[in-house]
This record gives sequence, structure tokens and C-alpha cells, in this order.
Amino acid sequence: MERLRDLWRHRALVGVLVAREVKARYRGSVLGFFWSLLNPLLMLAVYTLVFQLLLPNRSPSTSPYALFLFCGLLPWNWLSSSITDSASSLLTHGALLRKILFPAEVLPAVAVLAQGVHFLLALPVLLAALLAGAFGAFGATVSLGWALVQVPLLLLLEALLLLGVGFFLAALTAHFRDVKDLLQTALSVLFFATPILYTLKDLPKARATALLALNPLAPLFSAWHDALFYGRFSPPGTWGSAAAVSLVSLALGWAFFDRLRDSFPEAV
Repeated sequence: MERLRDLWRHRALVGVLVAREVKARYRGSVLGFFWSLLNPLLMLAVYTLVFQLLLPNRSPSTSPYALFLFCGLLPWNWLSSSITDSASSLLTHGALLRKILFPAEVLPAVAVLAQGVHFLLALPVLLAALLAGAFGAFGATVSLGWALVQVPLLLLLEALLLLGVGFFLAALTAHFRDVKDLLQTALSVLFFATPILYTLKDLPKARATALLALNPLAPLFSAWHDALFYGRFSPPGTWGSAAAVSLVSLALGWAFFDRLRDSFPEAV
């Protein structure tokens, strides 16, 4: 774990590289950082058009469905983008690892945190939509209150989870290039197995229990919906499961990454 603490000592380097990644995304764009607000706003507009007007939702537990979906998709976009970017981070910056003594753990961390910045930039749109939803702008009111204080902890838990997954996949992809091609299929399966389009209460009890047992992301995304859409505090069991998954992910991902560290310069 000593080398994991090195990541904190390299926080200045991580900050510089994250800023560079974020700026690079909008370089040459007329609207620049405004796209971080415009993209989720357009996404919400499309969901509202489709699910409020064309395909009205029939489940009271997820109404208004456009807002329910938005509350789950934004955290999912952070997760899927982080996994994709961190998996290829060592390959993308292989020259750094081959030519100089560079802390390899910085690269997956930068991928996760840069995508986290994009998520944070989209949060104002989400909060504005929730405020509008509280006044019935989407056809049904949503609760908006003290439950939002859970958001910082949810950000921390998802970041720890993604760092662990990022370390693991970066090390694995450095040795097995096929992992990159399998990721999109795996993410698609995981997306439909995670309560983003639906709630666990909408499933038969046996299926919901099986989903919780098989999908470690289910507690985290249930907590996101609780905090953002339902305006309620998640039960201790949900928090305990989400925290356990995040910490185990970080521990195992880091152990795997650290074990293969010396082979990275040759592998990439």
C-alpha cells in the first residue's frame, strides 16, 4: 500500500494531467466548456420528448421517467467512460513508461478523474432539472431536499470503485489487447443488469435478490436514485454494500496493478 500512497504524493502531477485532458476535449470547439452543460441538457430534452410525449411511462415508481433515467445515466456515463479510458491509458501513453521513470499509477487515475470532472460539470443541469421537477415541470413532482447531502459520498464511492477497476483493466489491457474489444460488450451487458432503466422494486423479489447478488453496481446506482430522484436516504445496508464494493475494488485492482508494474514498459 506504500505505492498507493505515492499516488497522493503525485497529486500535483495528476491535477496538471487532468486539466490537460479536460482542456484537450474541447480544444478547437466553438462552444468549449459550454458543451459540458449543453450535452446533458440535450440528452434530457430527448428523454423528455420520448418518454413524456411519445412513450408515456406507466410505472408510478419511476415517474417522471425522463428525469428518473437522467439521474441514473449521468453516473453511468462517468463509469463507462472512465472504464474505457483507463483500460487503454497505459497503451496510449506507452512512450512515457518506456523512456522515463514515470509513475504508471497516475495514468488510470487521470482517466477516471478527468471523466469525473465532466460529470461534475454536468451536475448543474441535473440539479436544475431536479428543481424544475420539484415544481412539476415534468408532469409529476419529485422530492428535492436534504437527501442531496449524500451526493459527495456517492461521488467518493464511485471514484474509489472506478480507480480500482481502472487499475485492474489498465494492467490487464497492457498485456492482453483483446480486452479493449471485449469492454463495450461487457459494458452493454452490465448496463442492462444495473438498475438504471428500472428499480429493484419493479422486479420480482427473487430476480431483484439475484441481481443484487450478481451485480456489485446495483447498490451504488440504487443509492444514486434515492439521493437524486426519490429525495430519500438510502438504508444502511445499501451504503454498506456500496462501500464494501468500492473498497474491495480499490484493494484488488491496486494489488493486481502493482504486481504487474515492472512489466509495463515492455508490454506497452
